Amino acid sequence: MKNLCFLLVLLALLRIPCAWASDEERKLQAVFIGRLASYIEWPVQQRESFVITLLGDNPFGSLLDHLYRDKSIHGKPIVLRYAHRLEEVPPDTDILFLTLARSAERQAAIEYAKAHHILTVGSTKGFAESGGIIQLDFVEQRARIKINHDAAMHAGLRIGAPLLSIATVLRGVRP
Repeated sequence: MKNLCFLLVLLALLRIPCAWASDEERKLQAVFIGRLASYIEWPVQQRESFVITLLGDNPFGSLLDHLYRDKSIHGKPIVLRYAHRLEEVPPDTDILFLTLARSAERQAAIEYAKAHHILTVGSTKGFAESGGIIQLDFVEQRARIKINHDAAMHAGLRIGAPLLSIATVLRGVRP
């Protein structure tokens, strides 16, 4: 019986670092969403704010609200929007972070974003290969960035060399 209790406690302790890493990686991902913008050049648009929209489930809770409150990107105050369906995404969005589980919905959102010069960011496996612009993954709290350069060009976005230099850049992939 002692061995069984010890084994259960050990298994529980082994799970704690995984949960912590997940929380830390989520925080890093939240920070990266805004930081990526400093390396992106959008077509000239006369907007008063910089809009980040999260489409799908919100894995961040209130973290984005706390992180970006009273902050600015490209000299514009940040406005956060949350949408569950593509129809709720405003066309004045600058960054669209996708957490949609279904690939057909993701694909529709990617096409919408491309037509409206919106930077798409996601962490789903194969996101960049399916036309998303930036795929952001974390492995042991280290960022891995994959950029679909052709998709960015088709959306009218230019990605700065510093970001390209630290990313895996996909070229010739379906935009």
